[in-house]
Amino acid sequence: MLYGLIVFVGFLLVGEFIAHLFAWPVPGSVLGMLLLFIVLVIRGGISQELKTSSDGLLPYLPLFIVPASVGIVNYTDILQQEGLLIIFAMFISLLVGIPICGWIMQWLSRSHKGGR
Repeated sequence: MLYGLIVFVGFLLVGEFIAHLFAWPVPGSVLGMLLLFIVLVIRGGISQELKTSSDGLLPYLPLFIVPASVGIVNYTDILQQEGLLIIFAMFISLLVGIPICGWIMQWLSRSHKGGR
């Protein structure tokens, strides 16, 4: 389990480093997750150590929502000014994102069946 946690923290730190290096407005944790995803896709799967670590962290997943909730409370003035625009952007992204995810899954399942 320790190996998996070290890998997760390593990708987090690399993501934070890249975010600060290029001054991107994307959180380093998101970049780290994206890099981890790319590495796992290239490798073709997840190792048993990472699976064990992720299964151990899964019960604590609701705790990761707390910082986002605090962030929302800290920016109530922006929400009052731009709240409708934010809701509109979220709605449009859902309308676009859900069908695209469905099409990607259909494409991946067809290509996976064809490979066997």
